[in-house]
Amino acid sequence: MKPPLRLIRTSMKCTQLFLLWLFPFSSFCLQNTSQGAQMATKASREPHWQCEVRTTAYTRSRHGAAKNANGSQLTAGGLNSAAADWSRFPLGTKFNICGTRQTYVVDDYGPALVGTDNIDLYMPSLREMHHWGVRKVTIEIIEPGSYERSLALLKPRKHVPYVRRMVKVLQQKASTG
Repeated sequence: MKPPLRLIRTSMKCTQLFLLWLFPFSSFCLQNTSQGAQMATKASREPHWQCEVRTTAYTRSRHGAAKNANGSQLTAGGLNSAAADWSRFPLGTKFNICGTRQTYVVDDYGPALVGTDNIDLYMPSLREMHHWGVRKVTIEIIEPGSYERSLALLKPRKHVPYVRRMVKVLQQKASTG
């Protein structure tokens, strides 16, 4: 007799949560397998790995230009801007949102993202931002970013507490490999 499907899904979800608790997200990520199950896999510098993340949309403020952490213009169109915790998704990380044709590059960060697996997606208008809202999506990393570039840009800003948290983790990663 087979166990009910609901029980299997609950068991899989508990296993996933345990693996995410056991292995820090910065080193492991959920990856889809051909059987549809999910497992933790080392995501250090593997090309094209997938993970599920919570995304929120953001747009430029009314009071200023739409600039990223580097001072460049936030982009929407072919290659879209995204913000994340750079100690998890470093500067320059390129990813696709599975099931869409949207490609993003991590070029920004924010205080609410530090210590989370959340990614903020830049939208050029309030309408598009509200339409996206908050969604859990699977992303495919197509090009890993650079912890070294992230650290170089953040170190001069480490007087800010949330930046200091990212710098600390980035320095640990740089010293271990």
